[in-house]
Amino acid sequence: MTGSWRHYRPAIWLAMLSVAVMLLLSFAFGALFLGAAIGVAAKVNRGRRAAADSRARPRRRLRG
Repeated sequence: MTGSWRHYRPAIWLAMLSVAVMLLLSFAFGALFLGAAIGVAAKVNRGRRAAADSRARPRRRLRG
């Protein structure tokens, strides 16, 4: 399944952790976790796009 939210689970957890840290400790320290969550989400999205592109391209058969 290509549209599953489960791929983004690490980013979702990091975002929730960042909100908790912002509320309990400090905004600046929580912003680090928020930046990590955005980075993880971007990396997951890039990986999913690369996988979708590789499936969409027709492959050449090698003659042997």
